[in-house]
Amino acid sequence: MSKILGIIAEYNPLHNGHIYHIKKSKELVHPDYTVCIITGNFVQRGNVSIVDKWSKAKMALSAGADLVIELPTIYSISSAENFAEGCIKIFDSLKMDTILSFGSESGDINTLNTFADILYAEPQAYQSLLNHELKNGSSYPKARENALLMYTNDIRKYANTLSNPNNILAIEYLKAIKSTKSKLFPITIKRHAVEYNSDEPVRKLC
Repeated sequence: MSKILGIIAEYNPLHNGHIYHIKKSKELVHPDYTVCIITGNFVQRGNVSIVDKWSKAKMALSAGADLVIELPTIYSISSAENFAEGCIKIFDSLKMDTILSFGSESGDINTLNTFADILYAEPQAYQSLLNHELKNGSSYPKARENALLMYTNDIRKYANTLSNPNNILAIEYLKAIKSTKSKLFPITIKRHAVEYNSDEPVRKLC
């Protein structure tokens, strides 16, 4: 059976960081084919895409994808949890031997899996901490972050993991793999150079 490299992206627009991710993933996986699931004319957080979906597909193909699949809008504008689950279900529907590669600030799949396991299992102690944080007035994302850190009992080690957006989405991918009983094998590529919200441009990626 062919080996597939699966990539989830928005490419709004495609930039050097995305190209680095595709190249590095291919070096690690040596896939027969690369399949990208990409948001269409609407992206996560409900914004209208700067780049139209046809141009995104063309950019992905030129960067090394063999097949581009549009993520339905119902998933693309949804929460990180639903966004991730929609993507995982689509990859599963292909019924191919697929390795899912996603970027993260952490670059540590074991650390990301630690949090995915907690969110998937939702142990009683974690739920109690979450409810306590919510009752204290924290927003749900902040309450969840605080509860996870307290549950692991190692804030110093894990604090930065939950403050970075790509880590958070990576955790949702891992949780979705668990909740859907997916056979996808996940790997993560550490992001280099600019951070997600950085205003500082860089000319070269590591």
